[in-house]
Amino acid sequence: MATSLVVPLAYISVMITALAIFSRVYRRRRAAEKTSFEPWFPTHPSRETYITLISSNEERSDQDKIPDSLLKSALLVRAITDVKRIWRLRDDKLALTNLNQRGLIGDDTMSRFNLAEKELEAEIIDVVSEANTFRQGWGQMIFATATEMAQAEKTRETVMNIPKIKAQEEKRIALRNKYLPGSIPPPLIQQVPVPPEARSQPQALPAVASTGGSGSASASAPTSAPASGANTPSKSASEKNSPSLASDSPVVAGAGGGGDSNDSSKNSSPALCSSSSGQVSNASTPSKSTPGKKKKNKK
Repeated sequence: MATSLVVPLAYISVMITALAIFSRVYRRRRAAEKTSFEPWFPTHPSRETYITLISSNEERSDQDKIPDSLLKSALLVRAITDVKRIWRLRDDKLALTNLNQRGLIGDDTMSRFNLAEKELEAEIIDVVSEANTFRQGWGQMIFATATEMAQAEKTRETVMNIPKIKAQEEKRIALRNKYLPGSIPPPLIQQVPVPPEARSQPQALPAVASTGGSGSASASAPTSAPASGANTPSKSASEKNSPSLASDSPVVAGAGGGGDSNDSSKNSSPALCSSSSGQVSNASTPSKSTPGKKKKNKK
């Protein structure tokens, strides 16, 4: 009976002791991982160089001291490195915030990023204070100068890397065409070669073509005039036969010219005048038939 209780108690005590040891070790490791983050940026060589120069300058005598121009240059290089890190943090912050909202990265990454921001803020304050020691007010201008120098350095690196990038792209395109011929389409904009004859001859202006068109139109106008004149006799014949057209003809003549219209208006009968005012009367036919009756009476 006594032996049966000793074995389970020993088993339970061993399990509890093992779990306690495991939990203690596990918690220590987790705490060490949380506190010892990998730095977001590597070491700061320009800051270390400046600190080394300052510390060595204090130990030297007045004759062997480092000139201020060299110390200012080292501080300016340190500020340029800080400006580049500011650009990188600004670009990384947007991506990290988006990934953290989606749950694609853990909180440890965001903690590392926040720690890097705080370190950079302390670095900027230190650089400003060091710049003010050389000249009062230089701390407000040092980062503006460093930004211009960093931008110029970035542009120079981009221009210098163009041949290298071009060679890499040509190599990649050649390798792709080797295994997948015709996979890369030709460029959308292609320069058409201009023959040397077209270069030597001046191009015709659009105004010349327009003048030629007007000349052809004016030339075609006289040719159509005789045709219209040839059709006039038939119209006059039809006007004589129809009294309504005859009554309208003085209106056309009056509209054509100034002197002829006055003569025609004087010699016209009252029936024709009434037709010119827009009211067509049937009295036009008797006015034309009266000369015929008079001739018959004379005979």
